[in-house]
Amino acid sequence: MKVLGIRAAPKQLRFALLSFDGANIDFLNQNTEHLIKVPAGVTEVEDIIHWQKSEIDRILRQNQDIDLVAIKTSEYARSDTKSTRLASYLDAAVLLASKDANIPVCTRLYSQIGAKRTNVKERAESKVGATDKYWNEQIADAIMAAWALKGGI
Repeated sequence: MKVLGIRAAPKQLRFALLSFDGANIDFLNQNTEHLIKVPAGVTEVEDIIHWQKSEIDRILRQNQDIDLVAIKTSEYARSDTKSTRLASYLDAAVLLASKDANIPVCTRLYSQIGAKRTNVKERAESKVGATDKYWNEQIADAIMAAWALKGGI
């Protein structure tokens, strides 16, 4: 089974491709592409959303054997900000791309992936290891979202 974990943010997209064979877990893109930054000239909300949808479509095209998509979505908060609203729109773009590709997709919060913001990096690293570059909470979120689905939705 191959799961695509996603963590979208207003300035970047982080993704982890994990493969599960029942006994082993492989972080397939650990030392290849796992960070995609929004291009400098893309500043309007609708353009950022379109750009991300195109990138998700590309990832799904290049990995046609993905069984599930898991999105680590923003936690619920009392107030809505421009940044959290855009992150929600970006999550929706992933939902749409997955639906278009006919791949089951779900969203997950920290309580559903067995981690907290304060320990997600350590938890992800203990499961599959860290990336060589750009190791942060966002890629760890993507890893843990995918890892949480190793048994299916």
